[in-house]
Amino acid sequence: MTAFPVEEDPAALLLICDDCGCRFDNRSADEWVVLWHRAVVKGWAGRDRAIGPHRCDSCAV
Repeated sequence: MTAFPVEEDPAALLLICDDCGCRFDNRSADEWVVLWHRAVVKGWAGRDRAIGPHRCDSCAV
């Protein structure tokens, strides 16, 4: 999936797993690079571009 703006805060980004639909919501991340770095630290995997694909820590194993 792509990184989407959060409805309540369009400046923040939301990352969605391509496999299960799990959301990585980090409201303090308003830049893709910051969001992706934080997601990788939490175990997410995938392409380092906002267009994906991305997998959450559960699906990445």
